[in-house]
Amino acid sequence: MRPAPLRLHARYMPALDGLRAVSIGLVVVSHLGIGGTGFGRVVPGAFGVTLFFFISGYLITRQLASSLAARGRIGYARFYARRVLRLMPAGVAYIGVAGCCYQMAGGRISVAGWAAALVYGANYYDLWQGYRTNLQGVRHPFDILWSLAIEEHLYLVWPAVLALIWRRRALEFVLLLCAVVLIWRLALLHFCFVPGAPAVCGPENPNPLWRYNRLYLATDARFDSIAWGAALALLEARGFFMARWAGLVGTFILAVSFVGGGPLARDVLRPTLQGAALLAIVPLLLEGAGWGDRLLAARPSVYVGRISYSLYLWHWGALAVADWWAPRFGAAWLGLAVSLSAGLALASYYGIERPMLRLRHRFGSHAPLGLRDEGAVHGAD
Repeated sequence: MRPAPLRLHARYMPALDGLRAVSIGLVVVSHLGIGGTGFGRVVPGAFGVTLFFFISGYLITRQLASSLAARGRIGYARFYARRVLRLMPAGVAYIGVAGCCYQMAGGRISVAGWAAALVYGANYYDLWQGYRTNLQGVRHPFDILWSLAIEEHLYLVWPAVLALIWRRRALEFVLLLCAVVLIWRLALLHFCFVPGAPAVCGPENPNPLWRYNRLYLATDARFDSIAWGAALALLEARGFFMARWAGLVGTFILAVSFVGGGPLARDVLRPTLQGAALLAIVPLLLEGAGWGDRLLAARPSVYVGRISYSLYLWHWGALAVADWWAPRFGAAWLGLAVSLSAGLALASYYGIERPMLRLRHRFGSHAPLGLRDEGAVHGAD
């Protein structure tokens, strides 16, 4: 049986929150073992971020495309009001609390470092200046903000760009953008790892491995991970369906993407392969009736997906606290990191995100309030 075509105004898809749960689960579990002997060596945490980007590109483009299809325009004021209420309250709370606690413990954060975190420039600041911790064994609390900066850059430019190209082969433009970013990563790999690298590569660093972060942290080198999700939303707008065999091909491509650990495979080709794989796999997970869809739509998965933003923010601060109090990766460290991550994420979700969600509804958001609220249109966050 062929899957039904996706629709711009499809009802709420709980499996999408389940995918968020997979994304945050990969990130958090990998961080519990990075540099040690635990999960970090076997769990692809970087893929969790790529999946996170894909979901964001899909949801935002789906929302914008729905508005363009229905009214021929985008309500920019209401869109940005929803985005500010969605991201900034919890984000500013984390930056303020985590940054102040870090400084009270003796850590140093420059004025520019604070400013970059608050205005979503953390990824480029980290590349050109660096959130370098001065506390032995304690991670910097702002390191985690790089991916949120990339997302915010999407929100700043993508609505106007999509409105401009909506009737001018928007899907072809997005796929071309994915190809251009891949070529740009190839150019960076070629030019940035030789003596006298150009300024676009970032400053010289005593650790040559740090230069690879130019391919991982920068918006211009990672925007295709978001664009692949946008491509799915634009395919959906055209009434395109994904055949079952495409999902099998996508699964094979995804498996191949994890093979090879060199910079070409890891930092250049992997985001492209994974984006193309998700383009084939995700629609079948969201609209299918198989075990994968049921697992993603289960209430525990949906719940973790709902709190994923707070969990992404606060788990990193919790890990920094655990670094301060206990030897990293030991039993005491792990117990403190897990319990504090859960407690802070729940406090942020119920104390900040949920009240802001109700306020967002005044600006046109239809995001569901609770696990039983399945009547909302998920593409209109």
